[in-house]
Order: sequence, then structure tokens, then C-alpha cells
Amino acid sequence: MDQRKAELINALIEVEERIDELWEYHPENPNRIDVEDEFQELQKVVLLIQTELDELGGDDHDDVI
Repeated sequence: MDQRKAELINALIEVEERIDELWEYHPENPNRIDVEDEFQELQKVVLLIQTELDELGGDDHDDVI
């Protein structure tokens, strides 16, 4: 397979994946994700994670594995 054909196939895959991601939020998708609800839920998760990190204590600059 020549280089140009490989590049085009990779570009097509990337665009198709992006289309699939956007479909999750598209107004015509009957099972779409409500962006506002998802945003609020993720904010709750962030708070839970931050709370647990605070409870574990330690230096904020500890290396993450």
C-alpha cells in the first residue's frame, strides 16, 4: 500500500471516529447524551476524586504512577 493511500485511510478513520463521538450529542439522536447533565455528573465525579485525594493526604507533587 503506498504512503498516500495509508494516510487517506487513517484520515478517514479519524473523521469517522469523530462523527461517532458527535452523534452521541446530536439533536437527532434519540439516545443522545444531555451535555448539561453529563457536565454536572462529571463535576460531581471530580469533587469525589478530589475529596478522596485530600483524605489520602500527602504532597500535591507526589509522582503519579
